[in-house]
This record gives sequence, structure tokens and C-alpha cells, in this order.
Amino acid sequence: MTKPKITVKTVSDEIITAANAVETITVGQMTIGLKKPGILSQYRIVEVVGDSAKNEVYMGMILPILWVTEVNGDAQPAPSTKRELEALIQLLGEDGVGAVMSHVSGAYKVGTSKESVKN
Repeated sequence: MTKPKITVKTVSDEIITAANAVETITVGQMTIGLKKPGILSQYRIVEVVGDSAKNEVYMGMILPILWVTEVNGDAQPAPSTKRELEALIQLLGEDGVGAVMSHVSGAYKVGTSKESVKN
């Protein structure tokens, strides 16, 4: 008789699992893994892009790219140079960048139904 396997899962395990979860979106033949970047990544990208960080439109286009963790199963570390950032944008292409932006903007939508506005 084999003993049953007992697994203890704590709340902190669930939080860690959720924090490390990567969502995958598919665009044509490309799969893109996405995960919300940590706050430090967001600060580091300002240093990476230099003076371009002053341009709000540019930063609005760049920040969603930080969510990309993999493309077609290949890990994509956070860009540490402007050249790496541009290479990732090129790899994603117009459709990939658009899909990433749509996903990220959807992740931040807050429900504003008529009922919630009334309350």
C-alpha cells in the first residue's frame, strides 16, 4: 500500500504563483508571453531611452513592451539598451506591438457600468 502524497499550499504560495504567471497571446503565427513588469523595470526603461523619456507619446508606446517575457517560446529579458528595445519592437512587428498594447490597456480597464457610477 502506497502512502498518499500530501501537498500543503499556503496563501503565500498562491500569491507567488499568481505573480509569476505569464499570459500568452497569439498573433498570427506568433505567441507572445506577457507579465506585468515590476516597478524597477519601469524606472530602468527611462534610463535606457534617455531624453526620449520626456516624450509622453513615446513612453506610452514603450511601456507596454516591458510586459513581453517571451516570443515564440524564446525568453525575452527586459531591454537594457535602446538597441535591445528597438530589436524587440522589430521582432514583434506592427501586429505584435498592437496586440501587446491592446492586452495591456485591457488589463488596466476599470469597470464603469451605469450601476457603479450611480453608487
